[in-house]
Amino acid sequence: MKSIVSIRNYRWITIVLAAFSVVGAAVGQSPSVELEKTLHKIDAASVKFKSVEAEIVWENVQTQPIEDKDTQTGTVIFQRKSGELSMALHLKVLNGKPVVKDMVYAGGLFKLYEPRLKQMQVFKAGSNRENMDTFLALGFGGSSKDLEKNWTVSYIGAEQVSGVATSKLELQPRTDSVKKMFTKVILWVDMENGIALKQQSFDPSGNYRVVSYKIQHLNGSLPSDAFEVKTAPDTRIVNR
Repeated sequence: MKSIVSIRNYRWITIVLAAFSVVGAAVGQSPSVELEKTLHKIDAASVKFKSVEAEIVWENVQTQPIEDKDTQTGTVIFQRKSGELSMALHLKVLNGKPVVKDMVYAGGLFKLYEPRLKQMQVFKAGSNRENMDTFLALGFGGSSKDLEKNWTVSYIGAEQVSGVATSKLELQPRTDSVKKMFTKVILWVDMENGIALKQQSFDPSGNYRVVSYKIQHLNGSLPSDAFEVKTAPDTRIVNR
């Protein structure tokens, strides 16, 4: 099966980046009240958000035409600085075997480096930059205003994720362009820190992706080269 980070076109990249149960409302509180509390927590977190470093588990589940599943693990960094969002995703293991891939988005450029192929693909966000930033910020530093601009947001329950209390939100896309990529997204929001601990996105074919985050550092300092791709000298650069 193709790796989930094999990129055929820009639309698929947007789906990838973008960027990742027991359902029950809290006793005594209506879904609208719980939604308001969750959005308030997201807003409070967005004001002070600088960066987050996390271990990541990325599951890609194919339901059609045959059932299949890939699991990748690694680390990810998000940073918001001077109004710009940057991301560095370092995947290290695919289905239990070492497979290294680096995906970095910064300054409107998306780079995919595959050491085994000795190749780095470079994509310009261009007119899609706002959408790219919106998808990447889903649960990491975006405000409730940003969220509700692109999604119809509903509260669907409270759930523990790795022992942490979260609010579970269902996001329905508002625009036709987003509907072509996602039918819906489920977001698990840490009710202490106001950031995502888990994401699940569904595409129109019925396949879905689940991305889980184990937060290591929140709002800490990052090295100056955190969003640079370190390539071997003989790496081939492919501009898309």
